[in-house]
Amino acid sequence: MRLYDHVAVVAPGLALDRRAALAAAARSRGVSTSVDEALRTARVGLAELDEPVPSPAEARRAVAEAESELAAQRERVATRRGRLEATDDAEAETAYRQAVRTLSELETDHQAALERLSAARERARRARDDRERRLRLQDRVDNLERTAREERVAAVRPAADAAAAAAPDSEADSFEAATPVTAALALVRVGTVRPPVALACRRFPDRPTAEAWLRAPVIRL
Repeated sequence: MRLYDHVAVVAPGLALDRRAALAAAARSRGVSTSVDEALRTARVGLAELDEPVPSPAEARRAVAEAESELAAQRERVATRRGRLEATDDAEAETAYRQAVRTLSELETDHQAALERLSAARERARRARDDRERRLRLQDRVDNLERTAREERVAAVRPAADAAAAAAPDSEADSFEAATPVTAALALVRVGTVRPPVALACRRFPDRPTAEAWLRAPVIRL
């Protein structure tokens, strides 16, 4: 989330995720961390692996259907061969040759289905390997994100403490001890906010005073 998403409206009753907002304030100021490059690399690697694991179930069904049709056609060929041997007429021979041609086509389809099944199994095997790599990379991304967040929070906390203590009508001596409204005002002051912040907290006598202290555009409600 951007810093603005945390402090867009500063009013009594504000719910504030302080650690996330501190990290967002640091990001808004372009604060870098020791793990930024490693985190970018891990995210790229994770995105490249972000594919669902294909299932060979459909290919198995296709093979089973092809084998069923093949078995049935072999029976038809055998039946027509028997009729041809029994009658030896042109109609029986035509039916037998047609059945043989159909059997040949079904054998080709069956072989193609087997090849597709083999390919699907290989894709599934590779995908399972990718899934294991994905899990490892996701763990790495999560750990690096935690480290980056901690470093960003630590980078801006002194400024946030000072701003919270200096905020109008503040009785706190630190960011953590401040009320949500005071903490939000401190965040706006120490971070960089481009869109106007809506103030409904009666902490400033007028908009110019609020903008001068917050160092951000303001809308007073």
